Amino acid sequence: MREELHYTAENKEAKLVGRVPCVVQLPFQDYLDEHISDRKEYNIALAEFGLPWVDKIFKECDPDVFMGTGIEGLVNHPVIKEKGFHASGDTLLGNPAFASFSDPRGMFDIYSCIPLVMVVDTEQAKGRSEPKAFSDLLSGEFENSIAFPDDGHMFDGIILTYIHQVAGDEGIRRLRKNICAIVHPSQMIKPGGIEGEKPYIYLMPWIFGEIKARQKGMKLIWFSDGAPILPLVVTSKSNPEAERIMSILCRKEAGRIFREKGFFPSNITGVDNALPGSLRFVGWEYIYDPSLPEIIQRCKKIMTEEK
Repeated sequence: MREELHYTAENKEAKLVGRVPCVVQLPFQDYLDEHISDRKEYNIALAEFGLPWVDKIFKECDPDVFMGTGIEGLVNHPVIKEKGFHASGDTLLGNPAFASFSDPRGMFDIYSCIPLVMVVDTEQAKGRSEPKAFSDLLSGEFENSIAFPDDGHMFDGIILTYIHQVAGDEGIRRLRKNICAIVHPSQMIKPGGIEGEKPYIYLMPWIFGEIKARQKGMKLIWFSDGAPILPLVVTSKSNPEAERIMSILCRKEAGRIFREKGFFPSNITGVDNALPGSLRFVGWEYIYDPSLPEIIQRCKKIMTEEK
């Protein structure tokens, strides 16, 4: 694998600009090298969150296809509409696992996603039931028993937005009472990686959950009402270059990279995601709400200041 793959983000003239999770960045770049003859045509780097990175991208680049992870305001960026970006529809991106997640405004497709799962330490059950549904995270039965993932974006990317949607600010406060540790998922998967009383429930992305569940006494639980997802979205212009790039992005080979290398289910038609259960999406109406960035900041404040 060539080290210079790390530097594709310097391509300011790229036709494809994307920000993807770290675990799939290099294999995805390798795939693009095989199918796009000129490396200068694409600009792929690690996922970024918030809005400043989107502003920077469109000041520096004028891509035909744009991919980004996150939901905190990206979909409302004015350049997306001004430049004529739109969804591709379900011909290329029509996996059954994502069948109910189509954007009613026709602006974006979900390309892939990061699902959230639970892992329980059966040795810490202490007579308590196993959590099953997403709402169980707010149960008083699990007070001071949950390890919460903080990797710089999980706060806003998955958990807080979904909790706020169903239970508002009070739901965030109830969740906070149940949290005993806030650590990066890479720390969670280390035996003894969390100091103090051991958590009963670990919240983490699916890829980390699979690793944690291999340890003694650990059991992976897929939410019975669907695993909440952090979507990786894609949007493209209407021109031959965009169509060519989208056809490359939406081959089953590309989808399998995300699913097999990162446990990131693919929306590409024909990819077998082999999911243990259904996926759950917070919804386009919610993430198109222009007040969402403010809601997220308020939720973060509750999580960090009101313990």
